Amino acid sequence: MSGNDDDLDVFRLPPGDRSLAGRTYQGRDLMFAQLAYVDLSGADLYWASLNEANLEGAIMRGCLLNGAILNGANLAGADLRDADLAYDNLGGTTDLKGANLSGADLRGARAAGSTPERPTRFDGADLTDARLGGADLAGASYDAETRFPRGFRPDDASIVLRAGRGKRKR
Repeated sequence: MSGNDDDLDVFRLPPGDRSLAGRTYQGRDLMFAQLAYVDLSGADLYWASLNEANLEGAIMRGCLLNGAILNGANLAGADLRDADLAYDNLGGTTDLKGANLSGADLRGARAAGSTPERPTRFDGADLTDARLGGADLAGASYDAETRFPRGFRPDDASIVLRAGRGKRKR
């Protein structure tokens, strides 16, 4: 990342200060951002590009992630309670293709409201041990590579297997 004042640079945070709570990063390019264990509670990441970002253990309660691209992002153990992963007002949806959500807490998160043509995508996402109780995932999609918590039934949560993606691995 460059040294512009407008750029997110976690290395410039004061020692011991790992909070970006409530900040706005709409549409920002945050590819490869190193935000592990940072407090992003209530942050506005609408349409942000977080491809390959490290958000392991990040506190992202109530984050606006509408239309955000999190392909290959590491969200293992992240607190995504009450986060909004649903479609935005332009019809774009959050893309979690290949993201690691293992152990993430998605209780109360919203991924519903997506359309069949533009669903919130969990393609290839690792949701192993994720806490999904109370998450509204209706209309979100997954593929054969998506890993769910033991005993989780995508059909019961109205998550849709993407056409042409084959049977889900158990």
